Amino acid sequence: MIDKKRKTRIYSQYEIKVINFYATMIWLLPIILVVTYVFEIDQKLNINQFIFWLAIANFILTLIGTGVLLFQRDLLKRRVKADYQNEFVYLLFICSFGVLGLVVIYDYMGGNRQYIANVLVVVVAVLIYILLNLNRKFFKYDYMKKK
Repeated sequence: MIDKKRKTRIYSQYEIKVINFYATMIWLLPIILVVTYVFEIDQKLNINQFIFWLAIANFILTLIGTGVLLFQRDLLKRRVKADYQNEFVYLLFICSFGVLGLVVIYDYMGGNRQYIANVLVVVVAVLIYILLNLNRKFFKYDYMKKK
């Protein structure tokens, strides 16, 4: 008899690409703000207007990307890999720069710089919990495996 608790589902590339795409779209605005902070573009622009237009462009890109994903859905649902190591590393990279972007947003919006570390600890703890659960359920990347 097959134990139903041990039955693991293998996810197609469609589900993985959807997770990575929406994570990228969520973190795109903070990542771009990291670039503006590093190159001091905020000194030349009105940062509030820039964030507004960047949010609109991000929304439009999300709609276009959703359409492309839905268009390729049947093709991507037929592709399966045993593990999605590269995709998970990409997700880690995007999330780490996104957290930096949240710090930049906090600074741009006039937050007290003394509390950036407190906000950062909470955000990183929640993000690590989410990433570990996503890895366990979807990506199946064993990061504790010895080589």
